[in-house]
Amino acid sequence: MKPPRGTDEDDGGLDSLLDTMTNVVGILVLVLIVTQMSVAEVVTRITAENQIDEEAVAELDQQLEIERTELRDLEKILVNPINVDAEKLRQELRLNKDLLERKKALLAQKEKEKNEFAIKMVKDEEMAAKNTKLIADTAAKRQELDKLLSTSLEKKAKLSAQLDKTPRVKAPADIEISIPNPRPAPAGIKQLMIICSGNRIYPVNIDAFRKDAEVKAKSIVNRFNLKRDPAKGIDSAKFKQHYEKLKQQDDFFDVEYYVQGERWPRFRLIPRENKGGFGKELINPRSRLRRWFSTVDFSKYYARFYVLPDSFDSYVMARRFFSKSKILAGWDPQNANWVLTSHVPGGIELGPPRPKPPPPPPGTRPPAKPKPPNLID
Repeated sequence: MKPPRGTDEDDGGLDSLLDTMTNVVGILVLVLIVTQMSVAEVVTRITAENQIDEEAVAELDQQLEIERTELRDLEKILVNPINVDAEKLRQELRLNKDLLERKKALLAQKEKEKNEFAIKMVKDEEMAAKNTKLIADTAAKRQELDKLLSTSLEKKAKLSAQLDKTPRVKAPADIEISIPNPRPAPAGIKQLMIICSGNRIYPVNIDAFRKDAEVKAKSIVNRFNLKRDPAKGIDSAKFKQHYEKLKQQDDFFDVEYYVQGERWPRFRLIPRENKGGFGKELINPRSRLRRWFSTVDFSKYYARFYVLPDSFDSYVMARRFFSKSKILAGWDPQNANWVLTSHVPGGIELGPPRPKPPPPPPGTRPPAKPKPPNLID
């Protein structure tokens, strides 16, 4: 501001100073106002941002307690080696080891029981399936048996009705059988074999079969030169190869040739099916069976019956004929699988010759002759 005319220059300087101070004070007031406003805003914002959360405080306290527990555990672990009780530590280790072993054993036992239970479940399921099938089969079988029983009752009723209408027939006369008198056969008399099989009678000319087998066996040895080396004897394998291929039969039997024990030639007689004679044929002098027996001189032979279980009736009828004809006879019951076998005469022995037995010591008595068996009755 320009000082008015006529004033002192000093007054003009004060005015300038006063203006300046007034301006500074105004500026400071403004700054103070602005500053107060900023501080209030900051305080309000900080207060709003830092409000206390009770749940957060509780969570922090819990976390702090966990940290303190871990600290105590670490303090237990981090023990000063000087203060460690070795014996106590070893004892604790042993107890822990025993506890661990028991837990392992318990786990193994539980695993075993688990496996056994699983296996048992599988078996129970299989058994249940089998029982279910068995129940179904049993039900079906029961229905089948009920049906069969019903059919059987109907048949029984029909048969009972037929039986009531059937006239009574007189029973056949009783079969007379003499009381057996077992005794040895007379001296010098030979055995005539008769096989009763399939309820039929098969007379056996055993001497003819034996002679035929002897001729065939010797023919094989000579024809194929099987005894070229006396030290080795007859070659068993080659003999068997030709011998067991032989075929022979008569009116009653087929012949099978075989080697026993790789050393002895033998044969068996197989009755030909339906080729034997019935016992009742012996009554007819013209029957095939009666004609065959007529060729036998029974002053030199006695009859020996070999009876299979299915042929007792035929044996009784034949035995009755022989008793009436005053022909000596006996019988020998056999099982169902019995087959007549025989040796081959002529001293034919396969393989290397056997050493001769040593002579009996001086003064040794010869063995007593065995008592002849009871072959007739």
